[in-house]
Amino acid sequence: MKFLLAGWSKLEEFILVILFAFMAVMNFINVVARYALASSFSFTEEITITAFVWVSMIGVAAGYKRVAHLGMSFVVDNMPKKVQPFMALFSMFCSALLMAILLKCGIDYVANQVALGSRTAALNMPMWVQGLSIPVGSFFCLIRSIEAGIGEFKRLNNEAKGAVA
Repeated sequence: MKFLLAGWSKLEEFILVILFAFMAVMNFINVVARYALASSFSFTEEITITAFVWVSMIGVAAGYKRVAHLGMSFVVDNMPKKVQPFMALFSMFCSALLMAILLKCGIDYVANQVALGSRTAALNMPMWVQGLSIPVGSFFCLIRSIEAGIGEFKRLNNEAKGAVA
């Protein structure tokens, strides 16, 4: 069980490392081909863009996990110590609601892409491969925002209790 929890904890980083490495290799191959063969591979641009879309969505989840999102820290920090934990919960609720809406819209978007049979120009890859990053990324963000919000609530609540004593 600990192995699964440790794997879940590092999942975003693992995906990001793989995708960043993949993007670097693809771009390197394209640059070398451009200079050595005087022409580039058009498919590398398409693959790199797809990987970048995935990196963007998964990267947001990694930011949530580290409580590195913009959130409402300005509002929370300027509240009285006893109110701060509840403002952190409110911030978490707003983030989770946004991600739940994005998840629903992302699922609808992917379903529409599948129904239309949209494909990319260079590789003839299904467009839903890119589009799937929205519901998958927002699912990760939803989970991570709840985890981060509960953690912040506990931290701020402990600080508020320590400030009273």
